[in-house]
Amino acid sequence: MTERSDLEQFFACFPDPALARDLTTILEDYRITARLQAEYPVLGEQIRAMNGHMVTKRPSLAALATDKQRAVELLGQSLTAGGTNEQPPVTIAAVLEQAVWRSQPLTSSKADIHETARVAADVYSLIDEAIPGPYESLPPFSAPLDQSKVEDTIGNFNRAARKLSEKLERQECTDEQQRCGKEQFGHPLEEPAERSEQQQGSEERVKHLLRTLFKETGVTPRAVESELEALELNQLSVYLSELETVIREGNALQNEHGTFLYHEWGIDIGDYRPNWTRVREQQLTGGSTDFYRATVQKYGGLITCIRREFQMLRPEGVVKVREQFEGDDIDLDATVQYFIDKRLRLSPSERNYVRTEKRTRDIAVAFLVDVSGSTSGATLTCEKEALIVMSEALEELGDAFAIYCFSGYGRDNSLFYTVKEFEDSYDERVQSKISRLRSQRSTRIAPAIRHTTLKLRGREEKTRLLILLSDGKPLDLEYHGDYAIEDTRMALREAGRYGIKSFCITVDREAAEYLPRMYASSRWVVIDEVAKLPNKITRIYRLFTT
Repeated sequence: MTERSDLEQFFACFPDPALARDLTTILEDYRITARLQAEYPVLGEQIRAMNGHMVTKRPSLAALATDKQRAVELLGQSLTAGGTNEQPPVTIAAVLEQAVWRSQPLTSSKADIHETARVAADVYSLIDEAIPGPYESLPPFSAPLDQSKVEDTIGNFNRAARKLSEKLERQECTDEQQRCGKEQFGHPLEEPAERSEQQQGSEERVKHLLRTLFKETGVTPRAVESELEALELNQLSVYLSELETVIREGNALQNEHGTFLYHEWGIDIGDYRPNWTRVREQQLTGGSTDFYRATVQKYGGLITCIRREFQMLRPEGVVKVREQFEGDDIDLDATVQYFIDKRLRLSPSERNYVRTEKRTRDIAVAFLVDVSGSTSGATLTCEKEALIVMSEALEELGDAFAIYCFSGYGRDNSLFYTVKEFEDSYDERVQSKISRLRSQRSTRIAPAIRHTTLKLRGREEKTRLLILLSDGKPLDLEYHGDYAIEDTRMALREAGRYGIKSFCITVDREAAEYLPRMYASSRWVVIDEVAKLPNKITRIYRLFTT
């Protein structure tokens, strides 16, 4: 009897193994593709183009027998190419949105096959519960990787590394012979056996160099091999030095479709590192509105009070401004005073008109919310409650507002989640997105600030405001301490240069040591108890916009 693989045993744990197999395959392809695109941007562009073409060849929804098949097919298309060939049916749209959302953890650099299995089980339950009925396997979305075609395209890292290290060995031996005499050292090929480990170590270092070169610049091992064929031994050291220089100076990230590159301020060099961080903007999906309804009930009295206060801030539709140089009508009081001043031989004022003005609150505000791992628990709960209380009040006031969240891991994976754009209505869809906010990974604040600044720069309102809610100090992979604090400070300073006001709210009780420096270009406040956040945020907004 043939022993089943671990994956086959995993599929057998589900009532419908075929559904579990197809979901796991789709999700594992998604995880691997995300890592390839992150590690090798040049190859990533080719993969993206190939996937987009491949999805156009998928079967139509009408050709599939059940909604369960259609849901899996649309999920595969969404994860493979970032979109679907056909509009999802109403009966599937909500399930598809949820499934895509639940698949996002697989884009993390830390995700492995175990994470794929976890997500597959989660998505299986979602689809099976929402869409009852049988399931039949779909044609696979991917074919086994043809290694020979890969080598034809980019070359072979092992082979190129071996050739380069062998040439380096020959050059070193030649140099030694020239210095010390050929008879003393013998023929370079007659080296002692103990040098083999050194050769292997050298080959591994060269292989790492080639992989880094391909990742950062797109230079393939095949191109390196071609260069090697034309090089003399005495040119090898110079060539290797040039490769290292290309890597050292080419650490800027490459353009990637659908993402945004931003500079990063480096306190260590006193300048910007160009195209150093990548923001990946993602749309959040909604779900239950239970949290929203519970919050409205919990803070019902506060919301009513704030709405009443905000009603007083709403300007009258039309006002008459008196004593103007020109206008729509004559200001009778000013005109009488004009003739009195002339009779008394005084210099009369020429402000004798009334101008009719339409008064509106010309304000656009973007809320930028930290959903990093450190916000889990009470902090995130209060952030969500504060967003709901604030949104309910702003609906009464009429100010344009947007809600964004941020997290991520590493400079190539700064995640920016859209909860509500300025143009979106504050409706049940947005309310459900706020309800579903979850803690994610690290806290790299500056790229999120720069991306929010870009969005606010496109607004026409006279007053543009960025309100940052965070639980404290920025912290990410190789990004911490003074470096991270200064980069955040510079990002807020950049926003100010575009006329965007910023206000920072933090719940870090030990923030006194760094906040005055980090938020030097902004107004800021520390809330010592996170439970006070929902009540405080509307007071802060009212004071800051009047």
